[in-house]
Amino acid sequence: MKATIHAAVLRGLAIAICALASIGASAAPKPAELPPQGSASAAAPESLPVERYALYVASNQGGDGRATLRYAVSDAARIASTMFEIGGVRSENSVILSDPTRNEIDEAFKLLTRSVERNKGKAKRTEFLFYYSGHSDEAEFLLGSESYPYSELKAALNSVPTDVHVVMLDSCFSGNFIRTKGGSREKPFLVDDSSVVQGHAYLSSSSETETSQESDAIQSSYFTQALVTGLRGAADANMDGRVSLNELYYYAFNQTLSQTETASAGPQHPSYNITLVGSGDLVLTDITQAESTLVFPKQTEGRFFLRAPGGQLVSEVNKIRGTELLLALSSGVYQVTMLNGERTFQDTIYLPDGSRFTLDAAGFAEIPRGIARTRGPNEEEGERKQEDTVARNLVPFSVSLVPGLMMPGTPKDNVNTSLGIFMAQNHDVDGLQASSFGGFITGNLTGIQASGFMSTLSGTMTGVQGSGFMNVLSGDGLSTGVQGAGFMNTVSGDFSGIQGAGFLNVTAGHVQWFQGSGFMNIAGGGFSGIQGSPFLNIALKESNGVQASAFLNVADTVNGVQIGVINVARSVNGLPIGLLNFIADGIISTSVWLDGDEMLWFQYQGGSKSLWTTVLAGTDRDFPGNYGCVGYGVGTRIIDGSPFSADIEIFAKQYLEQGSLDALTRKIEGINDQYPNVVDGTDEAAQRDDRIMTEVGDTLENWLVPSLRGTVNLNFTKHFGIFVGVSADIRIMGFNDEAFQRDRKERPRKVWYGEAEVYPAYFFGVRF
Repeated sequence: MKATIHAAVLRGLAIAICALASIGASAAPKPAELPPQGSASAAAPESLPVERYALYVASNQGGDGRATLRYAVSDAARIASTMFEIGGVRSENSVILSDPTRNEIDEAFKLLTRSVERNKGKAKRTEFLFYYSGHSDEAEFLLGSESYPYSELKAALNSVPTDVHVVMLDSCFSGNFIRTKGGSREKPFLVDDSSVVQGHAYLSSSSETETSQESDAIQSSYFTQALVTGLRGAADANMDGRVSLNELYYYAFNQTLSQTETASAGPQHPSYNITLVGSGDLVLTDITQAESTLVFPKQTEGRFFLRAPGGQLVSEVNKIRGTELLLALSSGVYQVTMLNGERTFQDTIYLPDGSRFTLDAAGFAEIPRGIARTRGPNEEEGERKQEDTVARNLVPFSVSLVPGLMMPGTPKDNVNTSLGIFMAQNHDVDGLQASSFGGFITGNLTGIQASGFMSTLSGTMTGVQGSGFMNVLSGDGLSTGVQGAGFMNTVSGDFSGIQGAGFLNVTAGHVQWFQGSGFMNIAGGGFSGIQGSPFLNIALKESNGVQASAFLNVADTVNGVQIGVINVARSVNGLPIGLLNFIADGIISTSVWLDGDEMLWFQYQGGSKSLWTTVLAGTDRDFPGNYGCVGYGVGTRIIDGSPFSADIEIFAKQYLEQGSLDALTRKIEGINDQYPNVVDGTDEAAQRDDRIMTEVGDTLENWLVPSLRGTVNLNFTKHFGIFVGVSADIRIMGFNDEAFQRDRKERPRKVWYGEAEVYPAYFFGVRF
């Protein structure tokens, strides 16, 4: 137990140290981010040996007398996402249609045909993928009140001038499109981009006489679920890190049949027809190019379901003991559900970008099973119910002296209420765990965990975790509720709710709603909501909302507002509000310039292109001169071109003249002389201080100047250019007269409403 606690604490502290070490790196400009490794947009068409195009069509509506499908559209999106991430289909080469009309499908075919013709000759081989998910009968797709005959589909496919056509149909009786139930194949097909290959490959979810089914349990159709999981690595039979068309078909066939062979709608037998000429295998996905990889070790077994934080199913894996399995996934947090025998369990994992994560099944919880529907005219025949066979050993109430000494029950049981005289340890808590010193939950919490010193939780939390010293939530995310500690909070995955600590918060995942601390906040996976601290906020990934600190904010990408004395970010899509802003993809500029009033100026500009701040200082021509100026302003870019751009800014300038400072000093000395032997803290001392502050305020007010300026820039590089422009200082009669009576060259005046004068000046300078 101690080792587990120490590991969790050290893990949180390590995250904090790494985050602090990244502050300097976050401030520096970085190259533009490339798409994720393996994404189809990682290379330009000219550099690709194989160029892929795709049309994904999904229709939940089958028309009168047919049930509305739930997962056809989401299935198409999952196939499209998989092929984008690891299948080489660039986003600009793909079209997704949801519940389309017949005409919209025809227009999509024409659009992709024009794209193929436009890029002709830029790749050694071109390939076209067509996927359909929805209702159909023996002769056509059923699109609500319309239909799309198979004969027209074949004609449309033939109109796309690519070397290879791959067709995947997930609908009832789709085997009729293929004609031959078992399919036929000529020579083996290939992936070698230096060779020539032509032909087609048709895969269907069922034979010409069978219905195709979808299920609430997997929130998908059985066939598409098998396709997605197979493409992401489960079909990689030879473990070479790539999934071929051959491997995918055999995996999809076996998985679909095994899932449907006992269904009341009858078993599904996926069909194929492949006529690709060449040698070798046609590789569809490359697992080695995945953003992250999940490893199922040899000793694990059972059916695993992976879902995104929103509940969307990503993959289903039927893992057999004795073989290692790799699954290609995007970075992020996933909920993992394991079906092992008659028990159903859950866990959560966090996959950092570029990681190779080995699954360790622990702390699983119950999930429901649902009803299957068919994708054809006889949906009622395809419905089947599955009984919930999950059993739990629940203990309503238990008392512990120390971990291991618990009555009734054992630390492996799930309890409703657990009281610890000194310390308490439980597996799952659905209710309350309270202890005078330390509370430890090795599974999941639904309710409240409270202890006088430390609370640790290995799984997920829905509720409240509170401690007088430290909270450690070492599960991999998807937690919801309130976490509060007098010293430190750590969460290794996603967290939704309120996280508050008197000293430090550390969250490796994504924080939602609010993260607040008396000293420091760290959100390793970014945040959505508000991140606030009197001293320091750190968000290492994309963040949405408000990041506010009395001193320093550090973030990767902020979509919203960043408020602090100093703001540091790679990108801000919104408003950085601070004295000094350092935004890598925005404005980071130091400048030196001269104006027509013969003043020499130095300035720093920092922020986003929509809003930046400028800090400047200047002196008169007799440097160091008789008077100087400091100022602060905000600006925005009204023309963002290359190499020319244009800006407008507003300022508050504070001029200071040596003679006025000397006069102010004499006034302050005179006031002090009127209060001899005054003791601090008395009424006389307060009266003296008020008079001094009034004199200082009046003097500064008389020399405060509002100003406007417009600038035209010629940018040679991002951090080198020249600029020219015009500024206008504004004199307000009776307010800042002294600022315009200093010894300097006379400038033209313009009366504005009789109470103000405008003093224009030109300027030019160099920006670095």
